Amino acid sequence: MNVVMALCQKEWRIGLDTPQGYVVSIAFLLASGFFFGSSLFLNGQADMRHWFAVLPLLYIFFIPAMSMRLLADELHDGTYELLATMPTRTIDIVLGKYLSLLGHITFLLVLTGLYPLTLSLLGNLDSGTVMASFLGAWLLAALFAAIGLFASSLTSHAMIAYIVGLILLLVVFLMTQAAPTLPIFMQDWIVMLGPINHYQNMMRGVVSLADVMLFIGLTVIFLSLSWFALVRRRWR
Repeated sequence: MNVVMALCQKEWRIGLDTPQGYVVSIAFLLASGFFFGSSLFLNGQADMRHWFAVLPLLYIFFIPAMSMRLLADELHDGTYELLATMPTRTIDIVLGKYLSLLGHITFLLVLTGLYPLTLSLLGNLDSGTVMASFLGAWLLAALFAAIGLFASSLTSHAMIAYIVGLILLLVVFLMTQAAPTLPIFMQDWIVMLGPINHYQNMMRGVVSLADVMLFIGLTVIFLSLSWFALVRRRWR
């Protein structure tokens, strides 16, 4: 656990206290604020449904940018080999990197908590639905972070990791959009396993154990795939 926390703190500082960290964080908040403001001022809608609907698209572009260097840079610079020779388990490396990334995303989501506070000053806000939506947004971010980390574990080039992560997240998103055009049996599987569908359920204020467990299960699967990719490199 000490190794996990040490790696997490190191990556947390790099993720937030570097030019790349500043640029990605500020760009995310600016894009997020634009979509919130466009719904509030241009469309005259004093609710957050539009913002929560757009949030997965922001994740698709920004989470791979946050995750692309986490393992790829270690593999490129040869520092992963140094970590591998130390008394550290591969799972400790994966968890340390992942927790720092999830902490970064959580920090940005906390800052967006100003949006519902603003709306509450303008009128009545369904706080239950907003809280359920934020929970869904956090669980979706946790899953997308695990997918981004997996992409970073596949290559020693950060830009390639970004492209792979972007493609994987686009497939997850477009799978839900294309579901109505697919055969019925495939639609059933997508509804059951598609994270966007479960996120949309939570946007309606419905939080079920099945939704939460699906996000947790898929997140564990992708973290396990990252672990496997690193172990495979270690034994080559």
